[in-house]
Amino acid sequence: MDATEEIKQKVDLVEYVGRFVALQKAGRNFRGLCPFHTEKTPSFYVFPDRGSWRCFGSCGEGGDLFSFVQKRENLDFRGALRELATEAGVQLSAESSQRRSRLEKLSAVLSAAVDYYQRRFEGEEGRDARAYIFEKRGITLDAAAAFHIGWAPDDWRALRNHLNARGYDDADIVAAGLLVENESGGQPYDRFRGRVIIPIADERGQFVGMGGRGLHGEEPKYLNSPQSELFDKGRTLYGLHLAAAAIRESGTVVVVEGYMDVIGPWQAGFKNVVATMGTSLTEHHAALLRRFAKRVVLAMDPDAAGMNAAERAGGLFLGLDSPEHAARSARQADDMASTHQLELRVAPLPPGRDPDEIARDDPEGWARAIDQAVPYAEFLLRRLMGPQPPDSPVEARRIVDRIRPVLLAVQDPVERAMYVQRVARHLGIVEAAVFERLRAGGGGRRAVRPPDQEAPPEEEYLLSFLLRYPELRLQFKSIPETLFTRAVDREVFRRWAGGEGFEDLPTDDPLARHVKALGARRLPPLTPAEAVLAVREKIGRITRDRLIQHQAAMSEHLAEAEKSVGATRLATLAAEAWRGVLPAPEDRPFAETVIEDLELGLSIHRREEPGATV
Repeated sequence: MDATEEIKQKVDLVEYVGRFVALQKAGRNFRGLCPFHTEKTPSFYVFPDRGSWRCFGSCGEGGDLFSFVQKRENLDFRGALRELATEAGVQLSAESSQRRSRLEKLSAVLSAAVDYYQRRFEGEEGRDARAYIFEKRGITLDAAAAFHIGWAPDDWRALRNHLNARGYDDADIVAAGLLVENESGGQPYDRFRGRVIIPIADERGQFVGMGGRGLHGEEPKYLNSPQSELFDKGRTLYGLHLAAAAIRESGTVVVVEGYMDVIGPWQAGFKNVVATMGTSLTEHHAALLRRFAKRVVLAMDPDAAGMNAAERAGGLFLGLDSPEHAARSARQADDMASTHQLELRVAPLPPGRDPDEIARDDPEGWARAIDQAVPYAEFLLRRLMGPQPPDSPVEARRIVDRIRPVLLAVQDPVERAMYVQRVARHLGIVEAAVFERLRAGGGGRRAVRPPDQEAPPEEEYLLSFLLRYPELRLQFKSIPETLFTRAVDREVFRRWAGGEGFEDLPTDDPLARHVKALGARRLPPLTPAEAVLAVREKIGRITRDRLIQHQAAMSEHLAEAEKSVGATRLATLAAEAWRGVLPAPEDRPFAETVIEDLELGLSIHRREEPGATV
């Protein structure tokens, strides 16, 4: 039996979810307040027969046992698999077990090092470090403790000797990125010496690396842990474990460039801030952030280097040195936003100060800058146009030609029209003139993807079609992961949409076996156009099944209500509510459920009509 199915058989979904949600019986199902958004009327359902859960409220989240653990514990699929395997007493593959044991050992090495560095920071030898943190940077004692700030003595083997004495061997300390191999063949030595230590944790709060800040002009100023089995700066966001709750509550995550730019806002009360570490925002960062919020605001240093970093973020790896490079940036940002269903914005901060200073010295200004952050494409357009309107038709034409590649890179026609309107106002010309200029040089415009569609039971067949026809990626990589109920299907789709492939998986890995089974399904031979239609049909079926599932839950809830208020009274409430009669406060929940049930029925009926759009 596949490990994921064995886990599902051993871990009861209702019992597990019930640990975190007060569930009440609703017919054959269970109902409660959604744990992932604030609500007063229960819209969260657990369906034991299907082995799934879904919120029919504002967040619209849903999935299986693994998806619930992923969302609640901020885990990826593999993390949820390990967590539930432990819960169920299921042994994963030998290779997976050995790797888990290996990672746990390296994590223990890092935790011991963090503890050592913290005690050095608090001791006599950490005097200079404390002066820098508390006096120069204005960090509070509470913030220093929350972020586990430490001090690495200016000694070549102080940490190595400390860890060796506690039973950790050099090979593991090197693998954790804390020691450097001696090229001359001597003993390894401490990587961090005479530096303020800023530990780096993953989204669960487990230490994966270190950042070291020099105090006396050392180069580099900031020294990070090297790439390791635990630490990948392209997949790690500093401060996410402390920011997760605030990000979910606010619906916004603010991305900055450095450690202090996270710590400063955090102690000023802005706890939804994370940082990249010497890299632009990557696809992996975006996938990670999507588990917490949809609105991503890039708040970079306001100097030239910082603004260039903003242009690299969102997958932007070039600056504004040419319209073509700007358009490439806009396209990649647009792709990232659509693939991960993110709203990507930029908040250019007031010049002259770092983000941590602005957040602490001018909290209202910080909040205003984040609230007024502009869409990524608009940020690029503003930079390309400049602050002043043109003083001649020739200059206006030159500006339109300069921004044309960015406008054409925006796929959504409504969004593009909005930007054209703003450009026209800035230039003092009519919108038609801008559109005409776009058409005049409109080569390179990309075909607009079909709009994202939600939608039943054909989820595995849908994945099989996508795997069989990889050329569909351009059109369908942006469909929401929540289209798939099972977490293992979502992980397959995520890899497929990102073009990652599955060759790196061990043959006995549950994901590898699932991909093999999906690839073995018998599918009809289709032309590219027929494959597109087949995928759209599957998406439509899935969407309709969700509507039917929601209405079935509502109907069972109404059946329960009949027992308490009586069928006649409920029918009267339904008729009055449909006519728009305002119900009494005590009858309002019943009336709302009736209306929702009727509207769902109408929606399902409309989708069954010939030619109905799904």
